[in-house]
Amino acid sequence: MMKTSFLVVFILLHFSNIFCDPIELSEIIIPEHTPIGHLLLTIHPSIAKEKYSYRFVNNNYREIQQYFSLNSSTGQLHIANDIDREKICTHRHNKCKFLLKIFELFNEKLYHIPILIDDINDHRPLFPYESSIIQLHISENSPPYQSKLFIQQAYDRDQIDNQKQLKYQLKTIDEAFPFRLETNIDISNRLALVLTQPLDREFIDTYNCTLHVTDTADHDEHLYITIIIDDVNDQSPIFESEIYSVELSENIPINTTILRVQAYDNDIGLNGEIIYDFIDASKQYANTFSLDKQTGHIRLRSSVDYEQRSSYIFYVQARDCGNEPRSSQTLVNITILDVNDCAPKISFRFLPEIIYTPSKFLVEISENYPMDKFFAQILVTDDDSDYRGQARLWFETIDAYKEKDLSFYLYQLDNSTYFFNRTKPFDFEIQQSHRLVFHAQDFDRKNPLETNQILTINVLDENDNHPKFSNAFYHLKLNENNLANTFLTQIEAFDPDSGENGRLTYEI
Repeated sequence: MMKTSFLVVFILLHFSNIFCDPIELSEIIIPEHTPIGHLLLTIHPSIAKEKYSYRFVNNNYREIQQYFSLNSSTGQLHIANDIDREKICTHRHNKCKFLLKIFELFNEKLYHIPILIDDINDHRPLFPYESSIIQLHISENSPPYQSKLFIQQAYDRDQIDNQKQLKYQLKTIDEAFPFRLETNIDISNRLALVLTQPLDREFIDTYNCTLHVTDTADHDEHLYITIIIDDVNDQSPIFESEIYSVELSENIPINTTILRVQAYDNDIGLNGEIIYDFIDASKQYANTFSLDKQTGHIRLRSSVDYEQRSSYIFYVQARDCGNEPRSSQTLVNITILDVNDCAPKISFRFLPEIIYTPSKFLVEISENYPMDKFFAQILVTDDDSDYRGQARLWFETIDAYKEKDLSFYLYQLDNSTYFFNRTKPFDFEIQQSHRLVFHAQDFDRKNPLETNQILTINVLDENDNHPKFSNAFYHLKLNENNLANTFLTQIEAFDPDSGENGRLTYEI
């Protein structure tokens, strides 16, 4: 019996939908969240006390029944559950409506009851970000009034009319905040922070502000905004000093750190990362000094010698690593300090008539060389500087068979020049050779250096002696009648000269 009744009702409802003209009732307007059980209307019953006279015949029957209850006997329509407009009408932009279709079974009347859910301002505006804190980036070389930072506008889940009535306010504690808020919402539903002043990241690298939004009911929401100024490579490296000067002892060990050149760059990232190098014109010094490209440390690569070079002047460049690198230069002045590492040097000069063999330090001089002429000029030099480069000279004889020869003397012309001569003539017949040692010592007080040089003087013989007979006269006794070529006696003479000068021939 139940199945048959249901079938009859279904058929009647179906045909009534098709053949009955609906009775359009006035629109019922209720605010969302109207209390459950609230009576919306009563459809006057056609047949008194007839049960199951009224039925919902909407296609979305389940949704209708979820929010509205209909007394099938009395025709009273009530609120069945809480009606939240924002949940029900998420895709309805303007109006949230229900059209209730109620069929009166026995009179076969179909009622259309439009119900409008009126929005109440029960939601605060929201920004469409996962967090209430966002970061925005802008390049420091962005042109004012042409550069904008876009922000998604807030949305309000209440009726769309409220959206148009949202008010925005930008607040900041930063002085000279270089942005203004543009609220002319375009079709992209974005707000904009318009740059109004030039930016300088090296002066201020971040700005902070708060964007407030309120609806007509003064519901408030805020968005904390950090604006990060992105660096551009607009700063050149700057050295801490325009000139780096250092004094360096010539005996300093190789690999010793001499100094450090250091530059800074107010840019950040690669724009502020600095590498050091010799400029092209100074790369010739890279064999003597090494330069750490990252730290700017300058070390000694090979030994330096004051006597060869007393100073080095070169330029070092600091270059950043930006896409369009910027650079600057500094001057490095290294002064080499002398240490007493050079012994004095003794050199001899002789007049042309004196035979000198430098490789043997051997002098050959005639025994009749005039006494009024200095026969030797002696130079004493020292490549060191100041008092270390000055030396005194003295000599002594080293003849093994003779006491100190006082016949030689030195005459000092200046700090480095001496003349050498004798107080009496050479005499080959008395002494054929003289050996002298010359001493030169510098004036370094802590570590004086000395040079010794032996000079050999060979005296050349001159034919300045007459032959002499061993006897002034010879007395012979002869027998008569001696044969021819008979040996009578030997007459001897001698000549102190040497060589051909001392070879004798005899004649009567």
